[in-house]
Amino acid sequence: MRGAAVQPNELSELLKALGHETRLSLLDIIQRHQDCNVSQIETLSGVGQPALSQQLAVLRKAELVSTRRQAKQIHYRINKARMDAIVDALKIYGSGDDQGQHKLPPPPSGAAGFARIIQR
Repeated sequence: MRGAAVQPNELSELLKALGHETRLSLLDIIQRHQDCNVSQIETLSGVGQPALSQQLAVLRKAELVSTRRQAKQIHYRINKARMDAIVDALKIYGSGDDQGQHKLPPPPSGAAGFARIIQR
């Protein structure tokens, strides 16, 4: 089963969380190593502890990663269900296979229609 549906406003926030080079690099490290603690991520990424904590907090808040505690260490994993939900949400923009879902009304025509677009 795929992840739960992502609403447009939520998708916007998720894309903001993904739209940062350091966070994408951290996700790549976590994905490649499956389950890593903060010390391992720090060593592999070269990102200092304060910045790393801040970036991991953004990923946790967006639920892009899941955590588990083992003694004093926090381990990170990719939240696969969340990533699947993002992929599913993005498919409506490029697959051409949405079967009528999420279709926008046709744009207004003529000068009056253009004026309505500008006023939005």
